[in-house]
Amino acid sequence: MDSRIYWASGENRNADLRPRLAISYDGVGARPPSASPSVDRPSRRARDRRPPRPSPTSPPPADPGKCGTVSAKLVPGCGAWWGMYSPTNAAAGWDHGKAITDVEKQVGRKFDVVHRYHDFSNTGSNGAFPDEFQQQQMRDGRLMFFAWESRVFSSGTVLTWKDVYSGRYDATIDAVAGRIRAIGQPVFIGFDHEPEDEPAKGSDADFVRAWRYVHDRFADAKADNAVWVWTMMGWSGHYDRYAGLYPGDHYVDWVAWDPYNFHVCNGSTVWKSPSTTIGSFYRWLDDNGIGAGKPRMLAEFGTNMNAADPNAKRRWFEEFPAALKAHPKIKAAIYFNSAGMTKTTSTCNMMMNQDAAAVAGFAAAGRDSYLRQPTGGSR
Repeated sequence: MDSRIYWASGENRNADLRPRLAISYDGVGARPPSASPSVDRPSRRARDRRPPRPSPTSPPPADPGKCGTVSAKLVPGCGAWWGMYSPTNAAAGWDHGKAITDVEKQVGRKFDVVHRYHDFSNTGSNGAFPDEFQQQQMRDGRLMFFAWESRVFSSGTVLTWKDVYSGRYDATIDAVAGRIRAIGQPVFIGFDHEPEDEPAKGSDADFVRAWRYVHDRFADAKADNAVWVWTMMGWSGHYDRYAGLYPGDHYVDWVAWDPYNFHVCNGSTVWKSPSTTIGSFYRWLDDNGIGAGKPRMLAEFGTNMNAADPNAKRRWFEEFPAALKAHPKIKAAIYFNSAGMTKTTSTCNMMMNQDAAAVAGFAAAGRDSYLRQPTGGSR
């Protein structure tokens, strides 16, 4: 039977089609595995402005038999969850439900994951979570991700990690654990995202001790449906700290970071592609064995506009699913739809829905089969 084989070039835009050379070793000489009212989240320092090398990783073919399955730790059987953080304000009546459904109407789909930030006040929508909006979102099939910050939003009070592990806030921790247990279904939760940018809270060792303390109190309360997400900035300037900030495999279920294509928002002039934006810390994790074997998440991600190219943001979103497929350990991606630490200007706008072109690109990304889970919000 006649057959033909076509080889795509190494520069082909589709990473799945590029030829690859795979070398493996048997027995002696094989390389061992690597060692082992709500407010916007706190600001961060500017990220690395140097573009990292492109990631060579290509995804394995999806196993169609696993699609539609979800593990006890909320890992989808194939593809990745698509999520959103969308803030609200007093003018909108602090309606956190409408903040999400309004964006869903714009992009033509329901999100798999809704991300919210909460504090240690243990009162109101900020501290007594899950609130009514989140309970309704869960009833509608969405997954919740509670980013729990050791501070009090309304007063600006910052807790130290020693405050947390000393027992001073045990009543708050236990109350939250009790509400999480009562949900009766798995939810994502993270303690103090981006701790490397919180020098006032204590040392890296203090963070680890506080994380383990909170985790253990949840275990004592039998809040076993809490799925723990360790979230770092992922900035190369802190690479030397991440091993010391990792609480240990027993205490972490997902490894997450917050990559952004800031472009000129942080004083840079570099426009980073989606793959470049998410790839640097992904490779660092591979090279250093932190959280080896655990699913990965973009707990926040975002992109600026390019004032010289009105369609640049649209294309960035359209290219995003291919970047995820080329980094298959990422099993969830959550857009941070807020100005955050940046100011919205004529050259800086991090909002996903800044204009019709950006919305169209984001909507196109959300229609990709890789992000259309046959379970959860995107059904």
